[in-house]
Amino acid sequence: MNAFTKIDRASFLRFAAEHPDQRYELEKGRIVQQMTGGTRRHGIIARRIAQQLEEQLDLSVWSVATERGVGAGESERYPDVVVEPADEPLDSLETGRPAIIVEVLSPSTTATDLNPKPAEYLALASLDAYIVASQDEPALLVWMRDNDGRFPETGVEVASAGGTVGVRGRGFVVTLDLAEIYRGVV
Repeated sequence: MNAFTKIDRASFLRFAAEHPDQRYELEKGRIVQQMTGGTRRHGIIARRIAQQLEEQLDLSVWSVATERGVGAGESERYPDVVVEPADEPLDSLETGRPAIIVEVLSPSTTATDLNPKPAEYLALASLDAYIVASQDEPALLVWMRDNDGRFPETGVEVASAGGTVGVRGRGFVVTLDLAEIYRGVV
C-alpha cells in the first residue's frame, strides 16, 4: 500500500491485521509506521497505571486494555492504556468509546502525544480523561472533562514523587499514585 494514499479506518484495520509483527497508526487517513518495542521503563510505567486502574474500577462495567485501537476522527491510534466499557465486543479491533486514554512518553512519540493526539482524543464524546505520563520523572499531564463537559485547553501537570491524581468520569473515580507508578524506575 502506498504511504501517500489516504485510506479509511476499515481499510487500515485490515492492513494492520495483515501485518501483526509491525506497528502502525492511521494519522488523518495516512498510514504511519510506529516504533516497535520500547524501553523496559516505558512498559513498567504503562503496566502499573493499567494495574492501578484495574484495581479501582468495577470490571463488570469497565475494561482496561493495553495498546487497544482507538478510532479518533480520521485517525486510528494505539494508546498505551485504554479504559472502555466492558460491553465492547471481545473480537473488536478498536473502541470508539474510550473513557480514559493514557500515553507514556517516549523520545520518538513526544511530539505526537503532545500535539495532534490531544485534539483527536479530546474530541471523542466518550472520553473523560487523557493522561500523558513522563518516562523520565514522576509526572503526569492530565486533561479531565469538567462539570460542564469541557476539557481544559492545556493539561494540568502533576509532578511529585509522593503525589496522587484523582481521575473522575461518568461512573467512576480512581486515584493514580505516582510513588507506586514510578517506584524504582526514575
